[in-house]
Amino acid sequence: MDYTRIDLKRYVTITAWYGCNNDCIICMLSKVKNSLPLLNFDVYRKLIGDIVSAGVHDCLILSGAEITTFSELEKYAAFAASAGWFRKIQIQTNGRRLSDRGYAKQLVNAGVNEFFISLHGREEINDAITRRPGSFSETWEGLYAADEAGANVITSTVVTRLNFRDMPEFLSLLGRTPASEYHVWNYFPMQRTDTENLIISLAELNTVIPGMLDAVAVSGRPLVFKSFPQCIPVPEPGYIDGTLAYTVIPPLYWKYFNENGFGSCAHRTGCKAKECWGLSSAYIAKYGDDRDLLSPFLSEEDAAGAAC
Repeated sequence: MDYTRIDLKRYVTITAWYGCNNDCIICMLSKVKNSLPLLNFDVYRKLIGDIVSAGVHDCLILSGAEITTFSELEKYAAFAASAGWFRKIQIQTNGRRLSDRGYAKQLVNAGVNEFFISLHGREEINDAITRRPGSFSETWEGLYAADEAGANVITSTVVTRLNFRDMPEFLSLLGRTPASEYHVWNYFPMQRTDTENLIISLAELNTVIPGMLDAVAVSGRPLVFKSFPQCIPVPEPGYIDGTLAYTVIPPLYWKYFNENGFGSCAHRTGCKAKECWGLSSAYIAKYGDDRDLLSPFLSEEDAAGAAC
């Protein structure tokens, strides 16, 4: 079956605002969001001009901590749309404010045509992760409001110890929504140890992957595994996709992001995978290098030699 997916190589992310209406236990910005400045409009206009002039990225993501809590988001989206260059203008969001259908429509009228909506489990699980009671209900309404406003909807879920066992049931629920694809992300601890005990092992992940794939197969839409080792066994409708959009964000963020120590793998030497995240430092400290569960990607020539 031909599964259509977005190509993040075509996207550029601009982070503009760092307020939020959730308090997620998995937040990648928790250590820095109070130190990151608003991207003022003059700087933003120049960035948009530079992106258009470069002619490389024809899809734009507007993001932050929760960009829909930014009062000028509509203005920023409309300016990007006025350039006449971007095929997609995506809002990365928890979707809660989109439950106001008038607001969702305003963003679409300003030029937004795609929403990347974070939802991390069924109601009780999601609200425990966001630490905001009622957030699931608002996000759920927001997902449908975005679709009704005429935008493409993609869901985003971070897989952790809090939700992984429920993933098949949760994805079965998502499969009945108008979302065009479902992204599930490896957890980024943003440090070298798993102090929150949220990382799951590959062995645990492997126990739920078949159920996850079965849950979405009936929808005819792809399940995209993000930032996992590229060699874990995921047949269609699943895909391993290690690409990220080019991201414009203050350097302080990258300082903490690098604490993840991604890229470690016992099979790194000789492996031909070009977009593999390997394992994080926190993962290896907790579970070891799991060399028996991973295997190198080989060139056709190397594979033929190994078969001999």
